[in-house]
Order: sequence, then structure tokens, then C-alpha cells
Amino acid sequence: MEVIKKIIEVTPEQLILNWKYQNVDKRLTYDIKKCIGCSLCKIICPVDAIELGPIPEIAQEILDETNPKILIDHEKCCYCMLCAVICPNNAFHENIIPEEQIDLDQFPSIGKFFKIDMKKCIEDSKNEICQLCFAVRDRHNIKDYYKIQKECPVHCFFIDSPIKGEVIIKKNMLHKCDPQGCKACVNICPTESFFIPESAEDVKKYGKIACNEDECFYCGACENSCPDDLIIVDRKEVIINDPKKIGTYPWIQGWIKSIKEILRKRLIIGKTQVEIPIIEEEVKKVKKEIEETVPQLSEEDRKKLNELNGKIQTFLSSSKIRYWMKDKKTEKIIKELNKLLSKKK
Repeated sequence: MEVIKKIIEVTPEQLILNWKYQNVDKRLTYDIKKCIGCSLCKIICPVDAIELGPIPEIAQEILDETNPKILIDHEKCCYCMLCAVICPNNAFHENIIPEEQIDLDQFPSIGKFFKIDMKKCIEDSKNEICQLCFAVRDRHNIKDYYKIQKECPVHCFFIDSPIKGEVIIKKNMLHKCDPQGCKACVNICPTESFFIPESAEDVKKYGKIACNEDECFYCGACENSCPDDLIIVDRKEVIINDPKKIGTYPWIQGWIKSIKEILRKRLIIGKTQVEIPIIEEEVKKVKKEIEETVPQLSEEDRKKLNELNGKIQTFLSSSKIRYWMKDKKTEKIIKELNKLLSKKK
């Protein structure tokens, strides 16, 4: 019986995963330097084949960018290519032979990370930024989109994330933050959304670090990079596009479910507890009944209890007893305790 063959190749800049079964070859290439450490691929992976690498150390420049920000278990990988569809910076590339064997146009996808005001666009083929814009529209390239937004000659290009959310900085924990020594969130953000406030007014307003969410697309790289867990990226919505080729493909709902895993944290944390209404008079009645049945110690019993507690505390503070407890000499401890309790006043 023919088995699936899986091989992984490692180069200084890429991890190349190969899958072969009968006459079908699949190749998934992970570009180490293009990865931004957002972990969206990890979140949506249907077989849990992706783990985070040393992102805080890379973001703090303790390790250089030749280190992969994610780790892929090629034995677990099912080569579905969903990571290539979701990646916001084109760090994954799929190659399937024969090409017609799997058509990604039959699968749902995440929305675009940009929008263009075509009324303003001049599409100047001689302009360097226009050339870049033409080249990167088909696949997600968030770093290039940020560059185009800044340098577009007619300012018609804008980052527009298919993921909506909010960046939360734990201000009550900012005493842990070292923005001068760390800068992990500032270094890793592909759209330079994070910044260190400089003026006294901004420091008072924002604290040690801040996020300008105008360019933020809620990828989560900042959250992954912070060594002190001071940042939360709360994703609230994700735009999922229908397949480009219409059909009743059985895998569509599976892919939609996997993409919606981006919102899993919110779906879990956002659940509010169900409040069960109780008649106030009934609560008072039950409370009164409980109070009436609570036994009260007499002064004499209270005195005896205090004396017993004193004996036990003295017993436990004995070095001999502590050694026996350490060595688990239970019988000796019980014998000594019985001797103490049997003593008359």
C-alpha cells in the first residue's frame, strides 16, 4: 500500500515542507524573514501543527531575524494551505502539482488588507510606488501596503483591515514595561502603530507605550512579542470572502470555521454569565432559616477550643515533630499526639 511521504528542507531563509502521495506533490514554503510573528496561522491551523517561536527575544533583538518566529510540525501538517491564505505578509507560498488537483479559488478567504480610491489612482507604470502597488495586490503584503500608503503619489491607497478589534494595554501593569530597554512592540509592529510617548503631556495621557490604531490591523504580533504580557489584541470581527469559484464544495464550511478561530478568544472570554432571578422575599426567608440553624459555642467551649489549639500549635512547632513529618513517620507522630491530648490539666 502506498503511503504519504513527508519531507522538510531547511535553508537559512526558508522552511520547505514537501508532501507526496501517488501522483500529487504539495509544497509549502515558509519565508522566515517575511513572517511578522502575528500567529494568525497558528490560530487557524486545523491540525494544531504550528507553535510560536522565540518572538519576544527576536522583537527585543536579543536574537536576530534569521530565527523563525513560528515552528511547524511537518508530521502534523495536512497541507491544506490555509496558512498561505490567512498570512497578512505573504510569508507562506503554496505549490501544488498538478495545478488543477487543488484550486484555492474554490475556498473561502480573508478579506483584503487595503482599499484604493480608484477615482484618485493614476496607475503610473513608471512610478516606483505604483509598480509596487501593482505587484502586491493579489496576495496579502502588509509591510508593502504600509510603504505604499506613506508614499503613494496621490494618496489613494489605505490600509483597511478585514479584522476589526481593539488593542488593550494593561496600564495597571505598566510598571513592568521598559520601553527604552525592550521596545519589542515597537520593533515588531509592521505598520509602526506602536510608539513611545515623548512629551510630558503624551506620557501623562498614554503612559510608557501607546498604539495608534489608525494603521493597526489587529494581527497580534505586539501581544506575542511583549515579554511581560502587557498587551491584549481583542479581535471582534473578521471579514470572510466567499470562494471566487462558486460551487457546493464540501470543505467550505470547514474553512470558514477555521478562519473564525481568529475570534476564539473573544468568543470564550466574551461569554456573560446567565443571571437567574430569585424573589427577594425567598432569599430573606432562606437566610433567616440558615442563621437560625447555625450552632453557637458557649464561653466554656470556646475556652477549651483555644486551649486545644495552643497545644496543637506547640506540638507542631517542635523540631522533633517536624523531622518526623519530613520523614513521614506517621505512627510516631500519632503516638506523640495521643500522649499530648491524654494529659490532664
